[in-house]
Amino acid sequence: MSDKIKKIVTNKLLITLSILVFLVGGTLTAIRFAKGYRFDLKARKVTETGLLVTNSFPTGASVFINNKLTTATDDTLNLPPGNYHVKISKDGYISWEKDLTVEKELVTQANVRLFPAVPDLKALTYTGALNVTPSPNGEKIAYVVASASASPQNGLWILNLQNKTLAFSKETQQVAKASTNFNLNQAKLYWSPTNTQILVMGEKNSFLLDVDKVNDLTTQPDVTARLPLILDEWEEEIRIKNEEKLSKLPLKLQEIISKNTKNIYFSQDGEKLLYTATTSASIPDNLIPSLPASNNQPEQRQLEKDNIYVYDLKEDKNFFISSVYQEEKQDENNQQIKITDIQTQNKQETENQELTIEERLIIIENSYYPFKVQKVQWFPTSEHLLMADDKKIEALEYDGTNKATVYAGPFEKDFTFSSPDGSKILILTTLNPDSPLPPNLYAIDLK
Repeated sequence: MSDKIKKIVTNKLLITLSILVFLVGGTLTAIRFAKGYRFDLKARKVTETGLLVTNSFPTGASVFINNKLTTATDDTLNLPPGNYHVKISKDGYISWEKDLTVEKELVTQANVRLFPAVPDLKALTYTGALNVTPSPNGEKIAYVVASASASPQNGLWILNLQNKTLAFSKETQQVAKASTNFNLNQAKLYWSPTNTQILVMGEKNSFLLDVDKVNDLTTQPDVTARLPLILDEWEEEIRIKNEEKLSKLPLKLQEIISKNTKNIYFSQDGEKLLYTATTSASIPDNLIPSLPASNNQPEQRQLEKDNIYVYDLKEDKNFFISSVYQEEKQDENNQQIKITDIQTQNKQETENQELTIEERLIIIENSYYPFKVQKVQWFPTSEHLLMADDKKIEALEYDGTNKATVYAGPFEKDFTFSSPDGSKILILTTLNPDSPLPPNLYAIDLK
């Protein structure tokens, strides 16, 4: 082999090795860069950092780090490991603030929902709404209109909450017209677990109505004699759904939930659990492997009676939310039906037979709607809760932080409900105290 050929081969090898070194070095550098390592020009060395990702709805909010304006949301910041006070604000919205821990090579996220400081209030009904009852999936609301001045509209109606306009319009469906043979005003409404039927229960008659058509109460068959069998089917459907959800909990927590809690409600995404402790108990540590950069807010694993908590199934965190209202304790003493059994599914068939039809219906209804038994309920984001009393409605994060008053004014505290997309909160209120009409449905716009 001539010297010329050797030189060509050597050069090719050098070029190949250089490319390999460049690729390997570049890949390692990219990996280190992605993990948050940066070169400090002043110190002339590579420093360890963590990543803080800030996102907000609505977008374009200002991000303050330790009270200094740093960037806007939908951005990623490289920060030295440590604790930071993060504030996210936007004109017209309630500011969000939280202390966050940034760890080296890890991503800390702040996914923020900002609530309007002055939300709009829009009337959905104008002639009064009686017996307002949401469907179990939260997509519809049934209510009765009974106004002499609006006789063509008197009857049972359904408002579709997935309708963006949320108005008494062509999309609002009448399920039954008012009848002289049956007093809808005094009837009680109960949805089936499948969201397809409504049980209309009067003092002497009961009717099972389909929600996708107009039902004639004068020809509708009376199902009073069949109610025990109908409720057996409904309770079985609820049992199957709840068993599926509860089976995702760690075994030790399943035992605690079944023995020491009540008012059990899963978030919309099924990854968090809202519940009330009935007795003292302790949730063991490390029920599931911990996640990197998990929520660093203080948690409470020692349960106390009558406290409301949220357990995060993904991060094995348990957060204190609130204590039970004194009024709720009085309601329990006033024959308020407890729902522990139907939700943990430890009720025996013989026990069901000892309950009256009305008691069984209350248990079923309470398993759908948290606002029937307590002041706290899930917001559709699964990251937030709603807390209502007789004076205001607050939104807060699932770990109990960032309470924001989204409405302050008169409303019926026994009904507070969110639209499925979280854009509106529905309330019942009478803005004119001299009006002879029942309360009307209003929507609080959170966009």
